[in-house]
Amino acid sequence: MEINKTVSNPMLVGAMQLIKSDGKNPDPAHQVMFLEQLDSAELLAPADVKAEVGPDGEKLMDKKHTVRFPVLTGADGRRFFVVFTDNAALERARKLEGASKLPEEFVSEAVTVKLADLAKFVLTPGPDGSENTTYGIVINPFMENIVIPKSLLMNIVAKRAQEARARLEKATKRMEAMEGGDIIQFPTGEKREED
Repeated sequence: MEINKTVSNPMLVGAMQLIKSDGKNPDPAHQVMFLEQLDSAELLAPADVKAEVGPDGEKLMDKKHTVRFPVLTGADGRRFFVVFTDNAALERARKLEGASKLPEEFVSEAVTVKLADLAKFVLTPGPDGSENTTYGIVINPFMENIVIPKSLLMNIVAKRAQEARARLEKATKRMEAMEGGDIIQFPTGEKREED
């Protein structure tokens, strides 16, 4: 995680606009494009960061630090983890007033997060083992307002795990197919004589 980094995701924003223009029945191709872009994007999460400050005045994230994130609660009681596609969207959100206004302690800083981070935030049980009641994430709330429910995050995590297992199985089969199956390692610093 980095603090106050400049982030831009034009392809993700474009995919979000396509989905929004599709209305209530998004085109499956647009959804796939959106999920691919989301999977590779760095997003901005508004945060309250407590950390040691270095000589240059910057907070040191490699030292002991705590990061708190706001959770938005909808009129129906559902709770959402908040992220923004880029600095421009975050800046627009900082200027919102009324019920859409982010809490003051979360408007001065933002940290970069990836989809894997978001899945952890939403899927991990509480420290006491209690159920995580976060419904999902909301991207650019009160603007594009794209919601990724917990169930979709669970499917994405499961798909990634399945793909990783498939890659491991493929690598294992390649190793078994090698003559003798042993990997030869040369000690560091020794030169190998050419045949």
